[in-house]
Amino acid sequence: MTYANALDALGDPTRRAIFERLQQGPTPVGELAREFPVSRPAVSQHLRVLKDAGLVRDRAVGTRRLYQVDPAGLAALRTYLETYWDRALSDFRAAAESEEERRMSTETTIEPIVRSVTVPCAAERAFELYTSDLMRWWPLGSHSVAAMRGERPERAVIEPRAGGRMYEVMPDGSESPWGTVQTWEPPRRIVIAWHVNPTAPAPTEIEVTFTPDGNGTRVQIEHRRWERLGVERGQEARDEYAAEDGWPFVLGCYEAAAR
Repeated sequence: MTYANALDALGDPTRRAIFERLQQGPTPVGELAREFPVSRPAVSQHLRVLKDAGLVRDRAVGTRRLYQVDPAGLAALRTYLETYWDRALSDFRAAAESEEERRMSTETTIEPIVRSVTVPCAAERAFELYTSDLMRWWPLGSHSVAAMRGERPERAVIEPRAGGRMYEVMPDGSESPWGTVQTWEPPRRIVIAWHVNPTAPAPTEIEVTFTPDGNGTRVQIEHRRWERLGVERGQEARDEYAAEDGWPFVLGCYEAAAR
């Protein structure tokens, strides 16, 4: 039996209806003849074609002969149809990837903010100051979630691991998230998904690198992925962070602490 035989056998509407009826269970010719508007000899002929195609088998039970679907006979037909399904999935995947590439190629990219300072200490110490000793330099009184409410948090924390949180803690113990550590590679770099605004559609991204430079370390901050906020809002947010009271001020506080 080949898939071609099976397809030919199922091409007749009445024969296909009989085959679908047999999926309910073994059935004698007489019962099938009562359910379909064709004669008993015609039903027998349809069953013979289905049997020759390998889709149906029969067995004697007493004086009756029962017909039922042959699962083994469906294998070739199933294999044939699955080749079309696999091809359809492959074509769908290719189309989706092509659309994603097109979207990314036409998506507006907003220029990242890049700022750097050189501090008079080894990369290990520069990294430690930026992360473990965040409280020594971050201007919590002006650059925090609480500051927007006219309050001051008690401390700020970066959990030292990929997947760790960056957040502020109020005197009553309540917390406000700043971001999530994506990459933790001491003393070389740290990458943070920055979502200090919980209503933002997606986080921006901050990468801080620590590069030995003579007797000191060059610390560079790159704040990027502004387009995730939408073109208009992303550009506005970038301009706010690039202003003198944004990253230049914060990085200046870090540099002063390092010196």
